[in-house]
Amino acid sequence: MKAKNPEHQSKIESQLKNILPVIEHNPVIIFNLRNDVTFHDGHKFDSGDVLFTYKSIINPKGTSPRKSDYEPVKSAKIIGPHKIKFVYKRLFSSAIGSWTMGILPEHLLKEKILKDEARLRGRDPENFIMRDSQFGRNPIGTGPFKFRRWKSDEAIELVRNDNYWDRTPEYKDYIMRVIPDALTQEMEFYTGAVDNYSVQPHQVSRFSKENKFQSFSSIGYFYSYIGYNIRNPLFADPQIRTALGMAIDIDPIIKYLLYGEGERVTGPYPKITEWYDPDIKPLPYDPTNALKILNTLGWKINADGWLEKEGKHFEFNLITNSGNSIRKNILTIVQESWRKIGVKCNTQLFEWAVFLNDFVNPLKYDALILGWSMGTDPDLYQIWHSSQAGPNQLNFVGYKNPQVDQLITRIRKEYDRSKQVKMARELHRLVALDQPYTFLYVSKSTQVLDKNIVIVEKDDQGNEKYSKIYPTKDGRINYYFNKWKKLPSIPQLTPAG
Repeated sequence: MKAKNPEHQSKIESQLKNILPVIEHNPVIIFNLRNDVTFHDGHKFDSGDVLFTYKSIINPKGTSPRKSDYEPVKSAKIIGPHKIKFVYKRLFSSAIGSWTMGILPEHLLKEKILKDEARLRGRDPENFIMRDSQFGRNPIGTGPFKFRRWKSDEAIELVRNDNYWDRTPEYKDYIMRVIPDALTQEMEFYTGAVDNYSVQPHQVSRFSKENKFQSFSSIGYFYSYIGYNIRNPLFADPQIRTALGMAIDIDPIIKYLLYGEGERVTGPYPKITEWYDPDIKPLPYDPTNALKILNTLGWKINADGWLEKEGKHFEFNLITNSGNSIRKNILTIVQESWRKIGVKCNTQLFEWAVFLNDFVNPLKYDALILGWSMGTDPDLYQIWHSSQAGPNQLNFVGYKNPQVDQLITRIRKEYDRSKQVKMARELHRLVALDQPYTFLYVSKSTQVLDKNIVIVEKDDQGNEKYSKIYPTKDGRINYYFNKWKKLPSIPQLTPAG
């Protein structure tokens, strides 16, 4: 704002706060909750449980990686037994999506209950948090199935919740079995001991020829990657990370380890979504130019065949979790690929809890192989914003780019989907240039079911009509699981979907 007479400019500027007051835009969400929902122990579900869940997530003592989803909340207020109001500090386009989560039972997890449990178990009540509670081994929720039993390394058993507020599931029991051996998994499915089976890549071709099963295949929201701890000076330069990626031939990994059941990916969004930019090309496999890049940065091959700079070898540890044969094989392939350009990579496997608690969460690693299972929302704050790069947070590679931070913040405030797409693809481009990950692939997910399993619809008289199970647009088949039923024989089906 400028004055016509320059001499009056200072007077106008002194009054700007009165002429154009800065106001806070406070979006409001009011949730009207169902009044017929109960927890599995019979306790009524209400707005107090929602408030308790919110406070548990933002509790400084807690370890939830989802804190950032609720930082935009300014205030939370119960305005009735089944009504709760959230006021936001600013625009937040992902607000509704952030509340699609399970709600904790306050009556089982409030502070007094936790302290009593701590004393009973001989623990320090002041340092005993929700994650320490036995509740994690005996959960109680509000869903269509109730927890019955957890046999470590064997199975988790659920039983139908006959008081479920929505349609009661057709299945009475739901058992998730742990079968480490792939051959045993397959045989158990063939014999009928398993109804729903996630097929291994090498089995897809064989099962696709079996006419007695229903088969569903899709590219999901998952992708695999090699992540570099950018806090390590060895990986601080994006050119280094780019060169390491160029030294790996990913197409044979997809062809031989995944039996062709996968596709290359180039950035941080699931390939199946509109946020992913299909015009961004993967890094080329070019070990010759990869070595040239490293040479220009001062790394030279020594007499022993290893890259060396100022008396130090280009050496680091690459780790991943045990129990995943594909990641184990990738360790070996990548190690050999880097050896060919003079990079000395040591590899190690760790049991999942050790891998996570001793290396990933405390940020004590060089590089790792992992994967993300993503959602449909374009908000990548938790994984890529620089403020989320501390211990026990999801940006554990320590990626920091002010332009990316700005885009993430803008996407969070934008409600126009077309503008979000444009910004998301720009974010994709920037991350692809920086290469904090070597993006590997998205694997196809294939599930098979017995053909006797169908979707059941019932009319007002209770008559049943059967239809074939069909996937949603993004490939999920479990969306209508409560309507699934296993019949004694294959029925005559009506069209569905």
